[in-house]
Parts: sequence; C-alpha cells; structure tokens
Amino acid sequence: MGRKGKVWLAGVACAAAAAVVTGCDPADGLGESAVSVTTDQLATHALKHDHVKVQWLSCSASTGTKSAKVDCLGRTEDQQKITVKGTVTEQLDDTCVRGRLVAVVGGRTVFDVTGLGTCTHRTGSSATP
Repeated sequence: MGRKGKVWLAGVACAAAAAVVTGCDPADGLGESAVSVTTDQLATHALKHDHVKVQWLSCSASTGTKSAKVDCLGRTEDQQKITVKGTVTEQLDDTCVRGRLVAVVGGRTVFDVTGLGTCTHRTGSSATP
C-alpha cells in the first residue's frame, strides 16, 4: 500500500474513533464523554489552583435524563488518592460544569462546589448591522 493509502486509512480510523466517542452524546453537550472530559480538565485545574500536585486524574460519567453522575479517580505526585464525585446538571461549552462536585485528596476535602470553571450564562446575541 502506498503512502496515500496509509494516510487515507489513518484518516478513516481517526474519524471512526471520533464518531464512537461522541456519536451517542446529545447535541446539548450533556453527554457522557463531554461531561467526563470537561469535568476532568476543570477539576484538575481547580485542584492545582488549591496547591494539589496532581499526577493524574481520570473521570467517567453516566448520564440520566437531566443530569450526569461523575466519578473521578487520580493520584497526587506523592501518591495520595484523589476522588472527585458528584452530579453535573449543566455544561456550558467546555468551560463550565454546574452541579455538586466534591474533591477529596488523601482523606481531606479540598473542594465542595456547585460549579467548576467559568459559569457565566451567555445571553443570545442579536445581530447588529
């Protein structure tokens, strides 16, 4: 197989993988993959802001009708256990998750919040000539 064929196959494989990850998520963004990735990124940022040296954090989500249950597990650089658990009721782009989330590091609660990220609602834009 020539170089062009390999590049084409790689592109098809990437497109298929993206479809598998996002294919079942609803258009409003409160899907399992979107919530888990956004919560992972925002929780990691919040923990680092609270001076936790995060080595890794991985989140999963399971969606219900109006919310998603989130369960994250990770470790600090000095091998303390990190958990972030809660319920997400809204996601704004990739910048905010609302709901109740509790982070515990080494048995100590680091945060207990009703939102992570920049959670200001955007108003509908009106077209101005």
